[in-house]
Amino acid sequence: MSSKFTIEEVSRHNVKNDCWIIVGDDVLDCTKWLSDHPGGGKTILQYAGKDATKQFNLLHEPGTIESAAPWVKIGKLVKGGSSSAPESSSPSSQQSFQTREQMMGRYSNSSEVPSPIKVDFSQPNNPISLLPIQPTHASETPSRNSGGTAAILPAARKLASFDVNEMISLIDGGPKKTKNRRFIESPTADFDFFDKIYWSTPEILREHVRLYLKIHESYWNTYRPTREEVAWMTRVTINKGSMMNHYGLFLPTLLTRASPRQVMEFLIRTLQMKIIGVYAQTELGHGSNVRGLQTTAHYDKKTEEFILNTPTLSSMKWWPGTLGKVGTHAVVYAQLILEGKEYGIHEFILQIRDSNHRPFPGIELGDLGPKLGDNANDTGFMRLENVRIPRDRMLSRYQQVSPDGKYMKSAGKANPRTHYMTMMIARGSMMRGAGDQLARAATVATRYSEVRKQGFTDSTQGISYKSKEKTILDHQIQAFRIFRQISRSYAFIFAGIWMSSKFGEWDKGDSNLASMKELASTSNGLKAMCTVMALEGIEDCRKCCGGNGYLMASGVATQAADYAWQCTAEGDFVILFLQTARYLIQRVRDIKKGDKVVGHFAYLNAIGEPGFSSQTAKIVEAKSADDFLDLDFLAELYRIRALSSLGAVSDDFEGLIAKGQTWDIAFNSCAVQLLEATKYHCMSFLVELFRGTVSEVKGGPCKEVLQKVGAFFAVSHLLDSNWAGVLDFQGMRFAQSASSILLTQLRNDAVPLVDAFDFPDRVLSSAIGRYDGNIYEALFESAKKSELNQMDPFLGYEDVLRPYLDLEFLKAGNAKRYPEPKTSKFGPSKL
Repeated sequence: MSSKFTIEEVSRHNVKNDCWIIVGDDVLDCTKWLSDHPGGGKTILQYAGKDATKQFNLLHEPGTIESAAPWVKIGKLVKGGSSSAPESSSPSSQQSFQTREQMMGRYSNSSEVPSPIKVDFSQPNNPISLLPIQPTHASETPSRNSGGTAAILPAARKLASFDVNEMISLIDGGPKKTKNRRFIESPTADFDFFDKIYWSTPEILREHVRLYLKIHESYWNTYRPTREEVAWMTRVTINKGSMMNHYGLFLPTLLTRASPRQVMEFLIRTLQMKIIGVYAQTELGHGSNVRGLQTTAHYDKKTEEFILNTPTLSSMKWWPGTLGKVGTHAVVYAQLILEGKEYGIHEFILQIRDSNHRPFPGIELGDLGPKLGDNANDTGFMRLENVRIPRDRMLSRYQQVSPDGKYMKSAGKANPRTHYMTMMIARGSMMRGAGDQLARAATVATRYSEVRKQGFTDSTQGISYKSKEKTILDHQIQAFRIFRQISRSYAFIFAGIWMSSKFGEWDKGDSNLASMKELASTSNGLKAMCTVMALEGIEDCRKCCGGNGYLMASGVATQAADYAWQCTAEGDFVILFLQTARYLIQRVRDIKKGDKVVGHFAYLNAIGEPGFSSQTAKIVEAKSADDFLDLDFLAELYRIRALSSLGAVSDDFEGLIAKGQTWDIAFNSCAVQLLEATKYHCMSFLVELFRGTVSEVKGGPCKEVLQKVGAFFAVSHLLDSNWAGVLDFQGMRFAQSASSILLTQLRNDAVPLVDAFDFPDRVLSSAIGRYDGNIYEALFESAKKSELNQMDPFLGYEDVLRPYLDLEFLKAGNAKRYPEPKTSKFGPSKL
């Protein structure tokens, strides 16, 4: 065992009569073991001359070689010859690295993107066939190795009623912005993440961190993106994870809450990723009720330090992204306590890991474990026990604690804009993100629905299996579902763009506090509505893809799981709806007292008019289905629907107040009705924004198709909402007819409308949503990469299944005559 070999030397022994492999740092000569190996020699031969560590560890328990075939060990791999752990001056870090090495198996220090174990299926006797398998190829004609779909999507694009490039520019805000967006998105052009569905959680996290740093490194000292450019970067993120929290939550908190001296100390390091930040607010037992957080920060005058504690199990920090494994610093939200007096929630900067990336004494850190999705984000927990930090680690732009423990407000007064902007930037970006994420799913589902066929075009006559078939998008129920998600995507994107424009106005100081409160309230409801409807839409897009949508290779199966958390991030959707409801009910009360409101809430002024009644609020009468094709008509319809709902619940609320109930009790009693009324208000807002966006588009094909998309957005949601009694029977009939008319008018624009979202294939990571439409070739190529297809028989065959099989019967194969069945241990056959 004193011999040492390089990886180059091992690679030369790669044939049946001279077969060496690497397992860990051991070199094994398996030449004489091939015939005796219980799993057969062909499994070993796949790794002849290569590193077989991962596959070996999958199949064998520790100590197998020592107990079964110790003589196959012929030496060690020399240092540097494999991906074994580098030397470390820290015993603890060396031990930790070895543990990771055992977990990762395939690679640990490599700069290469992980990929599934590859088998050469063009060789005979491969894991899925005794014969060589020819590679697939794109073609317009079906064959054994082609689905024959290459011409379908190009033909569909020729039927467009508008110019796709013009629509792309319209969404972006002009050709120059489109050019800029594509440049901003270009750093990921060479990355192929399609195989990420086969990665382990440690691999997903590692690749997220590695590529995020690689993409952004060249910009740290020269470039700071605008909010719009950040939105562009986010829409094409291929592997989201921890770093989104660093820039999206930790950095804005520093910018708005830290003192100038603290900014000087931490900002550059944050921007250049010299430290990695965590936003540690949520606790195991507390979420939206920030004032109820239980983490404490007591001040010690003797040492001029704060002592941080999570005194109970439920007070540990729970759910912050980046906390589990990646972060080095955290903004910790804690109750400030000075000499026994509570001063409420304040923010503290805490370094949580040392230079070896290990927790400091008194700090417990870890990952929460597998989640439904978004597993590149190390969502974590943190417990604190008497952790001391200097006095100047409390973020002190607006308040500070003196050395002798006195609480002092800073000389400058807090700008209320800061409070509203911080909330709305996060929620506004999630509105736009909802549109982009749903657009990705809609792109996949639309292209698949255009290519996939089901049902014969004419089933009234005797038909052959070769007869012409319909695409599933030709079925109107499928078209209804698809166009609903396309129209939602456009609506949410337009709402996000509009919100971003408001951010620009506020940056210049062009908005007053009242308008900011109005928009802050509406943004709560819109964030809730957009994210919930986007998640619902992504899932329906998956269902629209049938069984293939259930495959991770579809792109939409993973997307729904990865997106789901956004419905509760930055506030649970029900809580946010109710926050908007609280503002709405107060405005209605003010109107009833004689006040007037302006802006997007101005329609509520009708409630204050003499003789107004929610039961008699007049719905504009439709004269034909054509009225439901008109966005102006539909916007007015939604305004009246919201008005009648809010008027009705306001009456109930005032009745409870008149009976002596407190505001909180009355509000809780009306919460269900308030939630529904708030949804109508938000839908009215979205329809109005869509109408306003279309009205600003210059006349032409793009304006015409957007008018139809906007109308379908409004009509499709009217049909399955509670409009009975608001619209009469004839009105509902007109709405149903309008839906059918719009689906017919929009049919040929389905593929062009999703092409206008301009997502490259690398972002969609979908076998069934490819731009070229070659879905069947992509599905088969993806299936070959399955880990179960890298070996045959399967792991466990020998000891689990084989003892039960009738091997004599199976030896006969597909011959016409089979041997007589033998009596088994269960008795003679009854057949």
